Amino acid sequence: MAAHGLHSRVMRQPRPAIARHLLTRDDAFPLRAEALGFRFHSPDDREYWTRDACYALAPDAVAALEAAARELDGMIAAAVDAVVRRGDYAAFGFTDRLAALVEASHRACEASLYGRFDFRLSPDGAIKLFEFNAETPAALLEAAVVQLAWFEETPPGPATRPGSDQWNRIDDALVARWPTLGLPRLVHFAAEHERGDEVAQVAYLMATARAAGHDAEFLPVEDISWQEGPGFVTPDGTPLRACFKLYPWDWLDAEEGGRLLPLGRTRWIEPPRRMIAANKAILVTLWEMFPGHPLLLPASLDRGAIGGPAIGKPALGLEGHGMRVEGVEEDVSTEIAEGLPPSPTIWQAWAPLPGHATPQGDAFPVMGVWMVGDEPCGLGIREGDELVTTLEDRFVPHVVL
Repeated sequence: MAAHGLHSRVMRQPRPAIARHLLTRDDAFPLRAEALGFRFHSPDDREYWTRDACYALAPDAVAALEAAARELDGMIAAAVDAVVRRGDYAAFGFTDRLAALVEASHRACEASLYGRFDFRLSPDGAIKLFEFNAETPAALLEAAVVQLAWFEETPPGPATRPGSDQWNRIDDALVARWPTLGLPRLVHFAAEHERGDEVAQVAYLMATARAAGHDAEFLPVEDISWQEGPGFVTPDGTPLRACFKLYPWDWLDAEEGGRLLPLGRTRWIEPPRRMIAANKAILVTLWEMFPGHPLLLPASLDRGAIGGPAIGKPALGLEGHGMRVEGVEEDVSTEIAEGLPPSPTIWQAWAPLPGHATPQGDAFPVMGVWMVGDEPCGLGIREGDELVTTLEDRFVPHVVL
């Protein structure tokens, strides 16, 4: 006789938003990926490309990251408007020249190509904004091309490549974005020629521009010069009518030719107005305008305004340089890169990255959500052995379950 409703049921545990999966080690893929321009997978014999793991995300987590990026993009646009209306850039560390460039670019509504949000994603699905890399975001080639090739080339299986999808439509979005920027047919692309990773990223962006119908030429940033009349030119005197640069505006401003920036006629990508969104001080404006917002962490110029542990970030900082954490059991800090312009310290409530177990100890992943225009279109994950993410950390491919 059946006893309906009395049988025991196994309670299913909810799937975590993100989990790290150990995989069979694959040393061959990074070598194959060199054909994609990914020749920096093992800098100084350090494994930048993770060969034995991936992160698996639940579909709900991907949807939440996408929604968070879209919402924050609008919030940041409102915050940038507020900063320009106020006209006070002291917290941003801008020189008067940079401030003038920012305002002129903002008034002209100069279009943007791309950017990258850095998020904290906890296993329960909670999301917090760390910062927005709106001017010179790195690790684009890895996110858009290399991890997609890994997904497509690796046989599916629990020990090789779990999951049935990857959140990655970055390439298509970039190709579609170029025609909307209103640029001339020829676009120059500039980067430091000794930085192999940056040259590779620029080469990839050149390919997307060509796919969109542009002519694209590479130019080492140090070879940009000035002529009376045309303004900024290439070594052979070709005017720079449009130039993508993987080089920060504040670095240009600090150089000998910085005084010429307001006089030039070049259309730059990213435009000067993106300096506001990329600056850590925008975190303070966001918190002032949207206090208590669930995607934000408290941020202030005043360390005393942040109750509990806090991380101090240089307003003009890049690549994790100059970070310091106070109020934890053992204070954490990173080196300040030589030659960087000084800037105010922005304090943000300390929200340590969740650790994921590896055979070597915990790894701490940060979610890099890529924006093309105002649309989120893909994910790149970097992880490190320390709680502050730096340029020395690893790239880990991801899948969607």
